[in-house]
Amino acid sequence: MNADSEQIQFDTSITVDQDQPLTPTGIYESISNWLGNENVSKQRVLDKSVIVYQHNNKKIILLPKCITYLGNPHPIFKKRVQLPEWYQDFCNSIDSNHLDYDVRFIGVYHYNGNIIFVDFIKDTYMQHGLHNSSAHVYINDLFQAMTYGVFRKEDKFGNTIVAIRNDKLKEYLDNSLKSENTLFDLFRQFNCGYPFGQWLYAFDIIKKMHEGNWPQWRQAEWAGWFLEFEFDKFTREQNIQNQMRYVGSSNKRVGDLDFDIRFEEFDFYGDLKASDITKTETPGNDQESLVECIYKYNKFWYVIYEHETIKDSECGYEATVARNRYIKSVDPAYDKDEMSYHSRMKHSVRFLKMTIIELNRVNFRDALKTFNQGKQPDGSARAPKFNIDKKTLENDNYVVFRYSYK
Repeated sequence: MNADSEQIQFDTSITVDQDQPLTPTGIYESISNWLGNENVSKQRVLDKSVIVYQHNNKKIILLPKCITYLGNPHPIFKKRVQLPEWYQDFCNSIDSNHLDYDVRFIGVYHYNGNIIFVDFIKDTYMQHGLHNSSAHVYINDLFQAMTYGVFRKEDKFGNTIVAIRNDKLKEYLDNSLKSENTLFDLFRQFNCGYPFGQWLYAFDIIKKMHEGNWPQWRQAEWAGWFLEFEFDKFTREQNIQNQMRYVGSSNKRVGDLDFDIRFEEFDFYGDLKASDITKTETPGNDQESLVECIYKYNKFWYVIYEHETIKDSECGYEATVARNRYIKSVDPAYDKDEMSYHSRMKHSVRFLKMTIIELNRVNFRDALKTFNQGKQPDGSARAPKFNIDKKTLENDNYVVFRYSYK
């Protein structure tokens, strides 16, 4: 008997219990139930017994396997299907014989009557070669499917998986879904216009933000404020503030919480972070506020943009001097000397990747750890904050979206 692991129920609550894999007969019945008995049949194709779903003139071979826990010592939120070695030869033979079939590797999750399907898009798995290997799915992926109907993501190995709530299986296979999650499409669009891969120089960016009337243009941590400047400008220019809008800095409306992004359409919040790619942690938010936000709005997104960094100390502090002189030229009352903030000043940065991690009731306790903020200048204790351990950016139980500059 396998060890207990996390299981998801109809109401999206999580319990820890034994897996409940379906029998081959149970799998066939569940697929037939959601695709229609008249559309599903067992057939012999290339000497293999397979399930075939036919819609109009399209024929899809479904190769289903049960989704189960990997077992100790793996985390209890991590599950898998086994991909038999014969899948590789079978798919290659379909192609070489020019047979008119679309082959899908389908995982079938079951617990207390709740069934979720996962399409492990076969391309990357085939490229790596199938040697009775595992394809992984996480409890948060199943949670996303239960929440949205269909959830697509790329895992840290470049594999694409699509988790599908049972009532959406037919629409998904028929390619008739209206939309999956438009927020990811908006971030793809934003990323296409963001200067990934370019070295951004402190003085150029500070001047650009000033000329763009950004209220935080003179801040020494310019890389993070530039990200917020570009995001705010994007949402305004694309007229998408009814879907997501920047609420940081001075843009807050009455009732807005102290975070950077308000996702209006789906009613939750997020925060933008720019972080040195070599750092193992990045500061999060006030613990109490974040936990209250997750419980009130069911989830929270950290949108993290990582960059390479050249420190100003490596460049003779030219950015430090240029920044302070520029501020003085704009504001003669500015009384800081030319070396103000020189020890932490970034000379230039180059953004290389971004990751969205979702914290929800299912996963947030594991994702964050306490960050000791120390004391205020007057000696009083600061409100405790969470620190984001960047290991979470490689953990597919938290990541819902990735982008890397190629």
